[in-house]
Amino acid sequence: MADARTYPKPVVRLLDPDTLGVLSEEEADRGEEDGLEGNQQYRDLRCMSWAQVKAALRQEAKLIDRLAAAADLDQEAELIEEEREAAYFQEDDLWGLDVGVISATVALSALGATPVSSCNAGGFGGHHVAAFPYVAFFLPRSAAAEVLAIAEEANVGLDVIEAGVARLYGGTDLDLHRFAQLALNRHDAEG
Repeated sequence: MADARTYPKPVVRLLDPDTLGVLSEEEADRGEEDGLEGNQQYRDLRCMSWAQVKAALRQEAKLIDRLAAAADLDQEAELIEEEREAAYFQEDDLWGLDVGVISATVALSALGATPVSSCNAGGFGGHHVAAFPYVAFFLPRSAAAEVLAIAEEANVGLDVIEAGVARLYGGTDLDLHRFAQLALNRHDAEG
């Protein structure tokens, strides 16, 4: 895989399960029509499977390598985006997610979270708003210990932001991909 750009955000893990917000089924269902937590492009990615995590990791790794080999990163990113826009199924457009956060978003869903927003901070081309790659999500308290353990193993940041939304973030472009791989490895080992 490609070399990773680094970001100045210090990696800390502060996750108090008592501060986690609760998202009702009704709010999540309405999210695709009305947006969720300020994300007007929200897609309901609840209940992703571990098979989808494995596929997302494989597809994302190919895109990362393709972008790393590109002579013009922004041009290649634009070409990939055009290819994804032509996809018919959500799986084929990788759920509209940015390269660098795809597999982590899917893994968080498989772990029981409800992803609400994400950004790769532009590490894989294009203009992005975030200063570092992240995935924001609602997390059931029952899944907090497992997500925290994987975040520690992956050496990625994990905290709680507004409205009790958890945020997983990386100090490099590849950190969240590594988180997803470790989550899959842990799941497979528990078999």
